[in-house]
Amino acid sequence: MNSVTRVHLNRVWRRKWLVLILTIGALALGFFSTRDAAPTYTSRIAMTIGSPNRAPDQDAVLSVGYAQYFKDPAYQTKLKAAAGIPDGTILDARTVASSPILYIEGTASTPGLAQAGATKAGSVFRDEINASLRAGQDAAIAAVRKPFDDIRAANGVVSDASLTQMQEQINRLNADTSNKLIDLQQASDPVREEPSRIPTLVSYGVGGLLLGCLAALAVGALSRRLRTGEDVEEKVGLTAIAVVPGTDGKLTAERDRAFKQVVTAVGLAAPVEKASVAITAPGSSDGIEILARAIADERARQGVRTILVHADLSRRLARGVGEVLAGRADLDAVLTPTRLSVMRELFPGSIEEEPFTVLSRERFTRLLSRLHERADFVVFIGPPVLSAVEAQVVAATAGTTVLVLDPATTTVEQARRAHRLLAAVDANLLGAVLLETPQAPAAGGHAPPGPEALGDRRITAARAAE
Repeated sequence: MNSVTRVHLNRVWRRKWLVLILTIGALALGFFSTRDAAPTYTSRIAMTIGSPNRAPDQDAVLSVGYAQYFKDPAYQTKLKAAAGIPDGTILDARTVASSPILYIEGTASTPGLAQAGATKAGSVFRDEINASLRAGQDAAIAAVRKPFDDIRAANGVVSDASLTQMQEQINRLNADTSNKLIDLQQASDPVREEPSRIPTLVSYGVGGLLLGCLAALAVGALSRRLRTGEDVEEKVGLTAIAVVPGTDGKLTAERDRAFKQVVTAVGLAAPVEKASVAITAPGSSDGIEILARAIADERARQGVRTILVHADLSRRLARGVGEVLAGRADLDAVLTPTRLSVMRELFPGSIEEEPFTVLSRERFTRLLSRLHERADFVVFIGPPVLSAVEAQVVAATAGTTVLVLDPATTTVEQARRAHRLLAAVDANLLGAVLLETPQAPAAGGHAPPGPEALGDRRITAARAAE
């Protein structure tokens, strides 16, 4: 199954209730449309083609042509008007196997209308076909007589033998019944047909199912939310590194795998030494810190010297990045130890200046160099791209950037704008992570804690640093 087909199937499956509702609605409509259906009656007449000078299979081919001509909607309109057949009567023509027999059928709401419709339609159709053939015969007879008529008009004499020969030709032409329709059976007794709901319900049900699938595909294509990795790749144009589900206990294992998938992707994309990654999002989101902390924790567990840096200076806390960038604090003095011996944390600081003023490209580049002297891997918790211009500085300086998208809050347009802004500063954008921000602290497993637990940890660590 190719990726396009998988995307479409996922869209339909995610909106299966819409498909089900439309299908049920179509079935209900089909049921009500046949609820008051009355029985119908069908009568038919039989005709044949009698051509004495050729094989029956040739006449059988002609009968198929007559049937197709009879079924033509334009001809049936003309036929009904000429025969005085009501519009409610359904006319049809069909052949019998490979024989020259032709059935003309009339179907109506009453036996009388059905029988009259078949009789009138058959008579008018037969007379029109035969009249056309008779006209051809008359023209041929006139052509035979013309030489003799011309001789007589000139007072010439025609021999008896010639007259006898002419009459024989005329008799042969008059006796030729080739291609003509001949009555074989008068209108049969009408056959009662009870209405069948099953074919109607099947057709309505299939139609509703197809309509539901098309509606699901349309809603998915027009949706401004990002629900799956395929949505990210198709609508934003970014590689979907992973889709991280919520903190539902049933999804803990899947959440752990998704985080490890991100860590692996970042680790493979970054150099072995002096590696750095910036985590950011289009708007303010706890998912930025959740993902950044997950990456930092996992890399530290792997024995890599790691520093987790809070680069969003608008979230003032303790002393940290802001003071170091402004030259008011020594870096080693504000680096905070964590529960992992090879990992330290650098808080945003509490400076009063505008973050854009303090966080310049030059200062941040020097800070990154100093951090690399103390660690092999640096993870930046970046500010949101759309509301903080300095997010572009962080992304452009870091070796790799990952964009966090929240399926509950991030729109397609926001993701696209963030992508364009990061591309404008030549940020090395590895891809995007679709991360459901937890609503409560997670319990058990290796999944990162929720926003509340992260806030408690920051406050505790910051107090310890002070």
